[in-house]
Formats: sequence, structure tokens, C-alpha cells
Amino acid sequence: MNKFYNFVTRLHFKKILISCFALSSLAFTSCLPQISVKAGNSDEATVFFSTGFSPSFAKTLKNLSGLDQSSAIFNKDDILQLLNSAGAVDTSASLPAENEIAATGRIPALSENVLAKAGIIKRTENSLTLTIGSKQIVNFYDFLNDEAKSYLDLMMIPALIGEKMNVEEYSELLSSMYGPAFADEIIKGKLTIGISSPNGKKQIKESVSLGELLTQTEERNWTVKW
Repeated sequence: MNKFYNFVTRLHFKKILISCFALSSLAFTSCLPQISVKAGNSDEATVFFSTGFSPSFAKTLKNLSGLDQSSAIFNKDDILQLLNSAGAVDTSASLPAENEIAATGRIPALSENVLAKAGIIKRTENSLTLTIGSKQIVNFYDFLNDEAKSYLDLMMIPALIGEKMNVEEYSELLSSMYGPAFADEIIKGKLTIGISSPNGKKQIKESVSLGELLTQTEERNWTVKW
């Protein structure tokens, strides 16, 4: 784990402008993480995501980043800016509750979008596929701005620190850095993934373990055909 510890010494936590787009697209910590992708009638898709932190988790994040405890975790303008920079249009964002956010956007010319180039979303004439694996995580990380990268650095994701770990090892790593409660919220969390056809008649919905998703070495695919 020497590579990991050398990595940790280089971390510097900036004042968080948390990238919820990164969080939900790549399935990171939250109480209510969800990502849904609906195919359009042509080379496009609409993406919806939501995420939220427990009060204790939000407190830890603020402490680590140097934020005042009275500061808000999420900022709608920051999320919309990131969505727009990712090529999304018709974007909107809301704050359903403290420490929670939901956002949506339509991605035109999906085949030319960063999500397609990163191998995360693929649209064919009669199918839509969402893929999450170490390669997709690394590719998407390279696209992000410094604030978003700083947040993902905090998560010590195995693919990003160049270490292979099972769920137990990843949990122990997070516990040693931030405590068991922080680790449990990540490891035991669930991500809900939804994929649907243009008319919504064909769809799948599945909840997956964040601990397993973040430590897997093989790609996982979710596909709807119509």
C-alpha cells in the first residue's frame, strides 16, 4: 500500500464545491443515491440523478474540507455549471432537503459526449447501456475540474489510487482515515440505477451495493433493448 500512502500525502482538501454530477454518475456516497438514464428518440438521452448525505456524514465532510458547519454542502449553480460543461442542456436542479440535491439534463449528440467517450453511456438504434467499472471511473475523473477531483480523492476509490481491494479492505482503509461511521455510509450504501427506452415501456431498475461497485475489477453493464 506504499503507493496509496504516497498518494495521501499529496492530498489537499479545497473548499468544497461538491460535484454531485460526479457523485451520482459514478455512484458515490449518499443516503439516497440514484441515477436514471432515459433514451431519446435519436442520438440523445436524459439523465436524472439525486444524492444526499446523512447529518453525521455531512459534518465529517465539512470538517475535512475546512467548511464552516453552517455552510451548505450543495450549491445548485455549481451543479448546473458542471452539467453544462459536460454538454447537457435543458438542465435543472433542486434541493429537496438539507444535504440533498437532485438534478437533470438532456444530452444531445450523445455519441460525441464525454459520457460516451468515457465508456459510461452507449446508445445504439435500439438499445441504451450504462457501464460502470474501474476504466470508466478513471476516464470520468480525468474530465472533472479540480474541486470535483479533490472530492473524489477523499473517497480513496481503489481505481483512482491504483490499488486492488476487496470490500473489507476498502472499508478498513476508509475507517483508518475517517472513522467507522464514515466508512459504513459508503460501504453499506446502495445506488439505484434505472435505464429506460424512449417510450418508457422497456426499463430496468436495480439497487447495487456501493462497496461492491467501487471495488470491482470487472465492468458492470445495465442495458435496455427495444
